[in-house]
Formats: sequence, C-alpha cells, structure tokens
Amino acid sequence: MINILRDKASGVCIDSESFLTTASIVSVLPQNRSSPCIHYFTGTPDPSRSIFKPFIFVDDVKLVPKAQSPCFGDDDPAKKEPRFQEKPDRRHELYKAHEWARAVIESDQEQGRMLRKTMLELEKQGLEAMEEILSSPEPPDPAEVGDLFYDCVDTEMKFFK
Repeated sequence: MINILRDKASGVCIDSESFLTTASIVSVLPQNRSSPCIHYFTGTPDPSRSIFKPFIFVDDVKLVPKAQSPCFGDDDPAKKEPRFQEKPDRRHELYKAHEWARAVIESDQEQGRMLRKTMLELEKQGLEAMEEILSSPEPPDPAEVGDLFYDCVDTEMKFFK
C-alpha cells in the first residue's frame, strides 16, 4: 500500500504546481484481536518523498509538537474581524524540515540520493519493528509504544538537519 501511495505514474501521488498530495496513511488492522492496529502516517506532503512512521493508539500517547501546526490564539486571522486579512504560516516543524529535504532531493543528485536512502532505511526499520510487534504472541506494553510516533518524528528530524 505504501508503494501504491507513492506511485506518481498512476496519478495516486500528485506533485504538480497546482496540487500536491498533502499526507498519507496506511493502517494495518490485524484479525488477531490481541495484536494492535498500527497506523503509518507521513505527516508531510508527497509520500514519494516522505517517511511512513508507525503510530499505535494507546492511553497516554505522547503528543508530537513538531508535527502540530502552530496555534495563534486570538491572533489567528480566522478569528479576527475582518477575517482572513493575513495568511499565517501554519507549517509545523516536521513540514518545514521535509521541505528542506525535498529541496535537497531535487537539487543535489548525490546528496539527495543519500538522503533518500537514509529515509527509506529509517522507514524500513520502523516497518520491521512493527512486524515484530504483530508477530508477537503478547500485546505490546502501552508504555513502550506511547511515544513511538514522537520518537520516529524526532529521529526523522535529526536526519534533516
């Protein structure tokens, strides 16, 4: 499914001047009720250049500020009268880092190839770790997976800097 969402030739993944696939998700819904549902989010546009990061719903999931758009409170142009007179920058930190990576991939063949290879290796490690959880006879400890997505975003951002 990840490969399908990355398929530009089919038109599933769109990257044009007028429209861009904004984010993607793949969910694994196991038949075994003791196995968790695992969701893979990009949290960034263009899945062909994004990392699918695992997330498992548990109590006390650690919030990921780096993947949340900034809050403008009362200064939000959507709340001021007259409305929408300004356009705020709602890009979150992961999105901004992803834009940098995208520019590198498009402009520097060698560095872009190495960055893309690193991104896919990180994704592969996440997929393999989740496969272990799915194949385990024991359900995962919620305390162990509550910060899973947070850790994946943090690791991804380190490679973008």
